[in-house]
Amino acid sequence: MPRVPLTSEVTNPKRKGYDIALDDLLFRAAIAPNRQMTISTAEFPGQEINLKQNPEDITTNIGQIFSRNDFSGGQGLDTAHKRNNTTKDTTRFFDSKGVDVFHGDDETSYHVHLLHTMQDENVRGAGTTFAGSNNYLAQLTNGHLYVTDQTNIYKSTDNGDTWAAVSTGLTINYNFTGIAAVGNQLYLTTANGTTNSELIKFNGTSWSEESTAQSSAGGLNGVWFAKGQLIISGDDGTVERVWAVSPFNKTWSSSDLQDSQAVITFEDSHHVSQVVDAGAVVLVASTNGDIYSLKDVSGTLTLKGQTNIPFEEVHSIAAAEGIIFFGTKEKSRDVGRFYTAQLTVADDLYVISNRQLIKEWVIASVDTTPSFMFVSRDSVYMGIKESANESYLWRYYLPTAGFARDLEMGAAGLVTGITNSNGKFVVAVAGKDIYRETSSFESTGYIILPNADFFTSEEKQWVGVEVEHDTLSAGKTVQIFVSTTYDTIDDPDSSNWELIGSSVSGQGGVEFQLNRNARYLNTKIVLEPNTTFTQSPQFRAVSVRALPRPELVVVTVPINLSDQVERPNRKAFRVTNLGEVIYQTLKDKEGDSVTLQVFEPSEIIRGVVESVQYPISERSEVGSVTQFCLLRVRGVRAEDAATIVTRLLGVGQLGVAGLG
Repeated sequence: MPRVPLTSEVTNPKRKGYDIALDDLLFRAAIAPNRQMTISTAEFPGQEINLKQNPEDITTNIGQIFSRNDFSGGQGLDTAHKRNNTTKDTTRFFDSKGVDVFHGDDETSYHVHLLHTMQDENVRGAGTTFAGSNNYLAQLTNGHLYVTDQTNIYKSTDNGDTWAAVSTGLTINYNFTGIAAVGNQLYLTTANGTTNSELIKFNGTSWSEESTAQSSAGGLNGVWFAKGQLIISGDDGTVERVWAVSPFNKTWSSSDLQDSQAVITFEDSHHVSQVVDAGAVVLVASTNGDIYSLKDVSGTLTLKGQTNIPFEEVHSIAAAEGIIFFGTKEKSRDVGRFYTAQLTVADDLYVISNRQLIKEWVIASVDTTPSFMFVSRDSVYMGIKESANESYLWRYYLPTAGFARDLEMGAAGLVTGITNSNGKFVVAVAGKDIYRETSSFESTGYIILPNADFFTSEEKQWVGVEVEHDTLSAGKTVQIFVSTTYDTIDDPDSSNWELIGSSVSGQGGVEFQLNRNARYLNTKIVLEPNTTFTQSPQFRAVSVRALPRPELVVVTVPINLSDQVERPNRKAFRVTNLGEVIYQTLKDKEGDSVTLQVFEPSEIIRGVVESVQYPISERSEVGSVTQFCLLRVRGVRAEDAATIVTRLLGVGQLGVAGLG
């Protein structure tokens, strides 16, 4: 009975007249001048335009386009093309530094530009830093700024540009532990630990020390103002207490701040970190991991809820547009986290729900705790220490819920105060100094795009990158860097970044040519100001273009279906019904995944049998009748170890003939 031979049964199949192996089956081809075997690249796909993305995606150029012309969605997106992308992801990027991606304070058309620098104000004099780390910042209604340092107070009346020591006329015995502005008045707390403390008041013209029950019985360790009341915390060595007292028309005495008057109590190894008016309630954050809710009931703040954040210390809190924001530190590590949440009412209890982690900072040997939050008209800011030399403001932009790095302080320390005076930020960095925003631009800034791969794992041929910006002059520069290594985006200073183009004039719009074959491409845009740092380039859009690599091939082979078997240098013989068996064997393979090995030229194709054509009979003018069918396989080129060894050493294996 005729059958198709197997590769395991035939040594040196090419020498014996076989032309291809389909898996473990051997076949002879019926190649002739008018019926040739072809190996061709699959048809080039048409341009793919995603109308849901950006205008830069729509072009007459061939290939696929990945672009960004809006970055207000914020940082944190590492891969542009993934299955669970959201609409917001079309405006997100991976990382940035020194650039404003939100464009919230500018009435011009959207663009990315450099941020302003922050200047060290030398509160205690040139070349000095704060003497202590208890540096709390407050701003009065009249714009005057005050900051504490150990037992000293410093004041600025020109938006933080110059500072002078305040002479209170008092003997301040203990280091300051908190400060709160009430209109044009100030309240400050001091403590020597847990046994003595002071409540200091500035009424707008003079300073006084107020008597309380804690003056010689406990340590007042913080003061805030919310919903018309002072929120004061204290620790007597056994219990941390929180009081709520109205400061208006208040005459202080030893009957105030008694232990029994506290609205919140908890164990004293932790403390209150920040207080915020969240609308319906006042939220009190504590490093014990709890957020307490105080509600105004007939003029008295009453505890109406408590939410625990497991295994974390809450170090800062803010509220805006019905959203709660808080920053934490992991209890066992110096890992900072930033969350958003909602305030939920249940049985007259106000609790924090729907907690969402926005950002986590894990930096070796650095305490990245978000230690203070500040709310502006459109953003929430917090300070983060990122290295031994740098601290940054990070900005959550309310209109888009985007989050990104913002202004840089040239010193490392926990941020203990943030305010905005005359349109410029003023920031207190613990143990360092006051830093004020200037009108000069940063010397450089960058934005790193997410990895792009167009939802395919195969290598692409990246052929071009293009940027658009304002008209450049006077040294303003826009540079384009690319990398094909996935994790290059983790390090903005990586040597894998290659400079592809640098614009110093014009408005861009010219494609810089690339010649990179890789699955991924990541892009970094670097901005540099003019030579006097008074003008920033305005970057608007970037796009990269790729073509699919010709890896997919189509092989068409005429397969001999004759009953006659012909071998080189041998006499032909006939096997009845052999052609029908060969044809049916091929038909059984139709639609199956296979490995096709062509002996000459040497090729291995892994793919699928796309079709097996109905047998064709051809009568030549000279010679016998030839019967054949066309086998069509679509797949990709591949090599295995055996093939490589065969080619290098001339060893025949798995039906591959090297010599002979």
